Amino acid sequence: MSKLSFTVAYSSGEDIDYPARELNVHSPHTVGWQSPRFCDFPQEVGLALSRPSRLSQVQLLSHQSKIATKIELYVGEGGSYSTANWKRLGDLSLA
Repeated sequence: MSKLSFTVAYSSGEDIDYPARELNVHSPHTVGWQSPRFCDFPQEVGLALSRPSRLSQVQLLSHQSKIATKIELYVGEGGSYSTANWKRLGDLSLA
C-alpha cells in the first residue's frame, strides 16, 4: 500500500505556530496542524487528493495530550472545496 499525495485545500482555523500547510510536508521536522486556542468547534481541515483514488485506510496522528474527542470523515468531488458534493463516511471517537 502506498501513501497518497495531497495538499491542504481548506482549514477553518489554525494556531499560528501550527498552520495547516504543515500537513503538506512529510518529514521528521514537520510540526503538524493544531486548531487555534479557545476556538469554536467543529474545526475543518480539507485535503485535496492528487488524483481520484480509492481509499482503504486513513491514518491520523494525534498529540498525546491534545486529542480530539471526535473526527468525522467525508469524501467529496467537485471543482472546489466550497462547491464539492460531500458524502459522510462516518466518525471516530477518540476520547
